[in-house]
Amino acid sequence: MAAGGASLLAFSFFSMLVMSSLGGPRPLCSDCETLCRTNCDAEVETLCGSTCDYNNSGQADCRRQLLKRCTTEGTCCSSNGTCTCDCNTVAQNGCFGVSDGYTRCGSCKLGRFNQCYPTCKNDCNNNCKKKKGCHA
Repeated sequence: MAAGGASLLAFSFFSMLVMSSLGGPRPLCSDCETLCRTNCDAEVETLCGSTCDYNNSGQADCRRQLLKRCTTEGTCCSSNGTCTCDCNTVAQNGCFGVSDGYTRCGSCKLGRFNQCYPTCKNDCNNNCKKKKGCHA
């Protein structure tokens, strides 16, 4: 989902909760889990999107550069193409510790969802209709 769409969805949901607290239409309590999961998923995508962009993987870029350097008259290979070591291993070992973003992405998503969901669910449960057709 695009960041704008996610922001709009989150805004719409919180607007619904505010309206319900002011006497407007309230969600059914049975819908709170789905509404909050949808809302928090959208918030996570918006807030963690740049962290989770795998197109700019630091580890992949590092390996690609070291492999190229190794195979073109570098660490292991001569100008005639003879190599004295495994360039894949050289590239892998040379990039050890370079983040690929996966751990940061997972941490961001989990942290943001765990911040959003309990608050959303609590707010929704405090402002929802118990059953369809009932006023309380």
